[in-house]
Amino acid sequence: MIEELLLFASLGVFAGLVAGMFGVGGGIITVPVLVACFISYGFDENIIIHLAIGTSLACIFFTGLSSANAHRKKKAIDFVLFKQVALGIVLGAVLGALFAIQLNGNLLKTIVGIFALIVAIQISFNLTISMKKNDKSKEPYLVGTGIGFLSTILGIGGGIFSVPYFKSSGLSMTSSVGTSAACGVPIAFFGALAYFILGLPNKDLPDLTLGYIYLPALFGISITSVIAAKYGADIAHYISEVTLKRLMVSLMLLISIYMFAI
Repeated sequence: MIEELLLFASLGVFAGLVAGMFGVGGGIITVPVLVACFISYGFDENIIIHLAIGTSLACIFFTGLSSANAHRKKKAIDFVLFKQVALGIVLGAVLGALFAIQLNGNLLKTIVGIFALIVAIQISFNLTISMKKNDKSKEPYLVGTGIGFLSTILGIGGGIFSVPYFKSSGLSMTSSVGTSAACGVPIAFFGALAYFILGLPNKDLPDLTLGYIYLPALFGISITSVIAAKYGADIAHYISEVTLKRLMVSLMLLISIYMFAI
């Protein structure tokens, strides 16, 4: 148990550093590494990806609270827009978990791999989301539903979706990131809650789980990632933007290849 907690604590440090350096949240790192860990533990392959995603969301809840509180202190959260989007997030998060549970584990791993590849392409070519002022999709509730849905399928905090949306809504970059961080809390909470409830009837889950949440990973990752994220942000200020972009693209490509290969 001690060795296992140390392993997940190390993962938390890595995920936290990546989240702080690149601003995309630790979920995109946590899910693939948890998948690798669970495979090495000999867990049932049919539940591995669902367990990894549920655990990742539970971890994001704690790191999200810390991040959102830091942005709140800097008055970088637009609470009016946040409340509107958050209403949709609650519904989307639950629907996303319900949808993901129905998917075959291999298909879900492929979806995560495709997402990592899309992130790599988006960063490489600096692609951004732009919306016209009269675009119906700018309705905050509907956008929140979509963000919550996709995030709980992928096990992420949703920043890669919500930051561009908030920027297109007229918020500054600082407020977009801060409001996005706040949105990560309901995504993680309701997503993790759904994976917890949906996993309870599964008799093939290993010990030390609460539904599709693996407790040793939750404790180990959450404790260290909260601390490491701050240092990751500090590191980002000492590395050039070009170097950061190259590192992020390389990391996303490795994750994509890994998820396709396993």
